[in-house]
Amino acid sequence: MQNINFHNYKSIEKSLEKRELSYLQNKKTNVDINKLLNRVKINQQNEKIKEIIFVCSAVLLLSFMGIFVSIT
Repeated sequence: MQNINFHNYKSIEKSLEKRELSYLQNKKTNVDINKLLNRVKINQQNEKIKEIIFVCSAVLLLSFMGIFVSIT
């Protein structure tokens, strides 16, 4: 059998990087359900606020248009 010599250890470094990446991808993490639920609640509140702002701006625009038409 021939011995495979790696020039400047380039192939060895690449294989080590692949091993490290595969290890990091297989690593399991714990997820806190309370954090996820809180994030969902905050997102829902933000959506409600955006909806209220949209409705208020539409009403304001319609009232300005009504005032403009009544003046002219």
